[in-house]
Amino acid sequence: MKIALLFPGYGSQFVGMGKELYDEYRIVQEYFEEASNCLNVNFVKLCFASSDIELSKLANAYTSLFLVGTATYAVLKEHGIHPDIVAGYNNGESAALFAAGCFSLPDGLYLLNKFASFYQEFIDSHDVGALHVTGMEAAQLEDMCIKASTDEYKVFVSIYNSAINHIVAGDRSALNQLQDMIDGAATMEDVDPEIGLHSPLMNSVVISFKDYLEKVDFKDLKIPMISCIDGAEITAGSDTKERFISFIDSALDVQRMMRKLVDYDCILVATPGDKLAQMVREYYPEKMVMSIAKKSDIDTLIEMKSIEQAP
Repeated sequence: MKIALLFPGYGSQFVGMGKELYDEYRIVQEYFEEASNCLNVNFVKLCFASSDIELSKLANAYTSLFLVGTATYAVLKEHGIHPDIVAGYNNGESAALFAAGCFSLPDGLYLLNKFASFYQEFIDSHDVGALHVTGMEAAQLEDMCIKASTDEYKVFVSIYNSAINHIVAGDRSALNQLQDMIDGAATMEDVDPEIGLHSPLMNSVVISFKDYLEKVDFKDLKIPMISCIDGAEITAGSDTKERFISFIDSALDVQRMMRKLVDYDCILVATPGDKLAQMVREYYPEKMVMSIAKKSDIDTLIEMKSIEQAP
């Protein structure tokens, strides 16, 4: 049985995520302790006893999702459940890189925390927004983005979720113009810009963040990772490092990432939430797709593994 392991991104966080695994497994508690020491943040309080508003703050959501995802992977690994490939939706790619052996837990937390600080500064100092558009083909939406943009104010498709499901991001003026153009032709919903602006809007963030990236050693991956940028399978640490920067100011093509899962029998999602798992099910309704939320999920996988290995 070929296993793919996916990690969720911003928007999947919720108060209580990871609590059932934390209560059951010492290794999860150790991950929480190490993360809390690294960033001087009480992650137990943040993840289990804060508020949706507090947890949704950019730095809190990014680091907490990374922590819960990596701790979930640690439980799987401890029980001999090893994925054949990993991938991450949006900022979940950082957890996928950790699982693949690219960098350590402290390094991953360090990078996410630094990136989040620059990203937050950008959001606070610019009038930008993001919009979820469903029911429109990518080419038509891209054309509208070009027409809605000016030399000063731009809007881009930042995440391609499926053929007719996209996130667009841009300066508020251009975004408003785009909304007027779309009106009635597709369904629109405002979403937090923290979901990811993934476009040239983020060039200044890249410039600020690059120096900090040099402080982390990106090792070759022990498990291949499907890139969220273009669906490429990568293993080289040098390639990963370049893509870590490209990830910030390039559009994400989730469709191409999802298509690469076609050859995998079981797709696991390292989160107690179901948003990413539901997206995967829409692509592959016939496959086994499971969000790892509690001990019984781990037990199910152990049983499946024993049946597969039985003579």
